Amino acid sequence: MAQNEAKQLQDKLGVTQAITLHCPVELADGTRLERITMRRAKVGDIRAVAHLEGDAAQEIAMLARLSGLVPEDLEDLDLCDYKQVQDFFRTCQQPPKSHQ
Repeated sequence: MAQNEAKQLQDKLGVTQAITLHCPVELADGTRLERITMRRAKVGDIRAVAHLEGDAAQEIAMLARLSGLVPEDLEDLDLCDYKQVQDFFRTCQQPPKSHQ
């Protein structure tokens, strides 16, 4: 299966979700970030950020893990776009679309 087909299947099953940013940002490497692809959270992700102090630090680290970005990239997001990322994270507590 080609990589693009695999991604489309993951999107369809609710395993990943692409989020289009209302206010794109420029990353440290000069890349313009217009879209973030998030994957569903796993228990291991929670364990990986549990050592961080403070809810905000843990949340940003978690969202960075799920998006493949670094926390500093997320800190540059406009609040409306950060809310989109948070909203996806909240859906991870529900079964994926394929199981509903």
